[in-house]
Amino acid sequence: MLRKAAREEVLVLDHEKEWKLGKCILRFPEILQKILEDLLLHTLCDYLYELATTFTEFYDSCYCVEKDRQTGQIVKVNMWRLLLCEATATIMAKGFDILGIKPVQRM
Repeated sequence: MLRKAAREEVLVLDHEKEWKLGKCILRFPEILQKILEDLLLHTLCDYLYELATTFTEFYDSCYCVEKDRQTGQIVKVNMWRLLLCEATATIMAKGFDILGIKPVQRM
């Protein structure tokens, strides 16, 4: 469903935390280019930490799935926010792979 939404949905970034996360995600290729040039992997570590903290701010402020408080029924699914979550997870996984770190699946 996310792949279909990525092709069909219009990305709507209304909230400031959505913008902040989107801009952070877009910096990933720049970070990769920088570590290829100077071979200093701490740049990637710093970026992944920044991405994680930016995602936490986004997650605390923006609901991906909105539910009715009375019934608990799903009212709205914000696909563009789910796409931001998916992009963040993909970048974190690729960053950990580059660093040779195997992330835990559950804590």
